[in-house]
Amino acid sequence: MIIHKDRIGLTLLEIIVAMLILSLVMYGLVSLFTVSKRFVYHSGSRVVSMELGKYFFEGENMTVSASVYPIGNCLYNNSLCQPAAMNFNAIDFNVTYFTDNVTKGSSADNTTLRKVVMNVTWFDPDLK
Repeated sequence: MIIHKDRIGLTLLEIIVAMLILSLVMYGLVSLFTVSKRFVYHSGSRVVSMELGKYFFEGENMTVSASVYPIGNCLYNNSLCQPAAMNFNAIDFNVTYFTDNVTKGSSADNTTLRKVVMNVTWFDPDLK
């Protein structure tokens, strides 16, 4: 068999290998964009949940006064801490919180300070 140097071209095998490499690279890029979209969407939901937590906490914080201590405020009476729900951008957010005394370091001595533990949860049906 004589090989002529003036005949330059691609064989079918080279084309198939090039298409295989191209398809693997494109699959990787599409996967990267899909994961990035989910991450950005989830980060937006986290920001909304933080703002909702701040919103509910500010409402409780505004009702702190000596006239309602200790029975008329959630910060001093856990039975008044009611869970709340809100829908934002078709996502249901649930806020639950409770209060407790702040302890000093590792000792069991309590201070007059109170702490609030707040949980904001959400379920997004579009994020799978």
